[in-house]
Amino acid sequence: MSGANHIGSRWAAIRPTHVRRVLPWLRKRVLRFRRNESGSMLVFSLMIFTTMLLAGGMAVDFMRFEATRSRIQATLDRAVLAAASLRQPLDPEAVVVDFMSRAGFDGYTLDVDVTEGLNFRVVEATASLPQNAIFLNIVGFRTLNVRATSSAEERVPNVEVSLVLDISGSMRFTDSSGVPQINIMRPAARRFVQQMLAGDRADLTTISIIPYAGHVNPGQRVFELLGGEAWHGFSHCMELTSSDFSQTGLPQGSNRDQVPNFMWWAIDWNWMEWGWCPSSAAEIQYFSADVNQLTNFINTMSLHDGTGTHYGMRWGLALLDPSSRWLANTLVSDGTVAASIGNRPANWDDAETLKVLVLMTDGEITDQYRPRFPEDEINNSVHLLAQNSNRRQTLSSRTTNRNQFWQSCDLAKQNGVTVFTIAFNTSSRAANEMRQCASSPSHFYEARSHQLDAAFQSIAGAIQMLKLTQ
Repeated sequence: MSGANHIGSRWAAIRPTHVRRVLPWLRKRVLRFRRNESGSMLVFSLMIFTTMLLAGGMAVDFMRFEATRSRIQATLDRAVLAAASLRQPLDPEAVVVDFMSRAGFDGYTLDVDVTEGLNFRVVEATASLPQNAIFLNIVGFRTLNVRATSSAEERVPNVEVSLVLDISGSMRFTDSSGVPQINIMRPAARRFVQQMLAGDRADLTTISIIPYAGHVNPGQRVFELLGGEAWHGFSHCMELTSSDFSQTGLPQGSNRDQVPNFMWWAIDWNWMEWGWCPSSAAEIQYFSADVNQLTNFINTMSLHDGTGTHYGMRWGLALLDPSSRWLANTLVSDGTVAASIGNRPANWDDAETLKVLVLMTDGEITDQYRPRFPEDEINNSVHLLAQNSNRRQTLSSRTTNRNQFWQSCDLAKQNGVTVFTIAFNTSSRAANEMRQCASSPSHFYEARSHQLDAAFQSIAGAIQMLKLTQ
């Protein structure tokens, strides 16, 4: 009881006046505590610093990631380009692996997919490399996976070539070394054919050779198939009309006129054969992949009079036109063209076929002359027109012929034909004619004697296609 009375007596000692004094004091303390902001900026600053540190760290990690990715991508691009080349004999996957290893990458994974056939190779590769994060592991990312993908393709498409060669009489002229121009052209043209048809390319490539002098001789069989009517047997050139140059197909129709047998200049028996129209020894060679046959023909084709470059261009274009397929099939049936040529010429828009026209000349396009009396007895005195002005007439002027030449060049380019031209040991005016015909300035070659072989080799090399596709 005494204890209880003691506690009670202590509470009894706290009077209401005491409470009234203490409560305002407590209220002031609480309010002061609420208003006191000392130390709050420190907390905020720590939060900002932590955020900045994390952002900066993320930037460092991402920079390291991008630098590594760029190195892998560049290495992978080079690797697949090398691996896709049809000219390298190594295993494509091994080539890619070797590139990556030599670049010093370690711990990567590599997936290489190779698709290839007779005339193509596609190499696709994906590389992944885990990279340790320096700062991002704070937020739970311990590694970043660096990944790069690349693909390259080399495809040697089906190739159709019209090789248009100048065999005019001026090709007998010698250069500064005393070598006749025809003897410089022959080995250069042979090597072009050999490179185009090397190895498996012979299964994918056909070459038509179109020699031209004053005109182009398609041969008796084709002359007749196209509706030509022969009245002499010396050669079988077919007269072309202005409308023939507004289209790309073979010139054909009933009762096509035959070009008379005549000469303009006095003949050089050591080099030239009689005739503005080439003889059968220099008639068109159709759709061939036979290296020996084509090179033997180049060795033996004879020189003739005149320079009808517009005719050579026109026939070269016709033999790339898909509408000429019937002729190829007919010649296959005749046994004069190999059955392996398939359905050629291909369509203009065939993605697997490259159409190329290569034209070489050593001179300007000339006027086209004809005898006034073509059926007179043909001999040197009667049909040497330069010496018999009263017995000749102009069929078409040089300007007309040049414009028809350019018309065929434009039609070729409009239909996707790649046109290469070579101006060989010739005048600036003749070079300008060839330059305007070519697909672009880089497709035009102005070659002196020692440069002709390199020009042909450069053109052959340009047909190889290597493309980074991704």
